[in-house]
Amino acid sequence: MPNYIDIELAGYSFRLFAERCLYWPAQRILFVADTHLGKEATFTRGGIPVPLGSTQGTLKTIEEVLRKTDAKCLYVLGDLFHAKSSLSSPVRNCVESFLADFPGLQFNLVRGNHDAHVGRLPAHWPIETIDPGVQIQGIALGHHPSALPEGASLYFCGHLHPAIHVGFQNDSLGRQPCFWHSDGCMVLPAIG
Repeated sequence: MPNYIDIELAGYSFRLFAERCLYWPAQRILFVADTHLGKEATFTRGGIPVPLGSTQGTLKTIEEVLRKTDAKCLYVLGDLFHAKSSLSSPVRNCVESFLADFPGLQFNLVRGNHDAHVGRLPAHWPIETIDPGVQIQGIALGHHPSALPEGASLYFCGHLHPAIHVGFQNDSLGRQPCFWHSDGCMVLPAIG
C-alpha cells in the first residue's frame, strides 16, 4: 500500500505523503512546514526533560522523501528552527550532515514566526531565506494562512499544525496530523 495520495488542485497535480510532505512532481519540489529543528535542545536548556532525537528524526523523514521523489528543490514553509537556542552544536552537526548528503539540493526557507527569533543562519549553509509571498508558477508560499494572494491559484503554508480527531465508537486514535485545504489555501501539517 502506498504511503501517499495523488491529488489535483486548481489544475496542478501533487502528491501528499503520509510523512507530512507535499511533492509537486512537475517542478520536482518538496514542501514541508514547521520542522522546528532543535526543539529538544531548547526544551532541555529550559529545564524541561524531553526525549532526544526529534531533529534527527525530522531530517531523516525529509531525507527519505527526497530520495523517494528525487526532488531537486526543498521549501520549508516556516519555522525551520524552534528558537535561537536550538542552534546547539549537536543540532548544527545534524543539519550539516543532512546538507552534505544533498549537495545539489536547492534549499529554501520561507521565513516564519520562529525564524524571526533565530536570526541569521550560518553563512556557509546553502539555505536561501525568503520572505513570505514568493510565487512559483501561480503558487504563493508563506507561513501563516491567509487569503489567496493576487495572481495566485493556490497558497501553501504551515503554522497551524492541523490535525483531526480519529476515532470510532469508543476507540480513539487521538489527534492525527492532516493536510487542510480551504479556499485555495493549503495548510501543511507540521513535520517536526
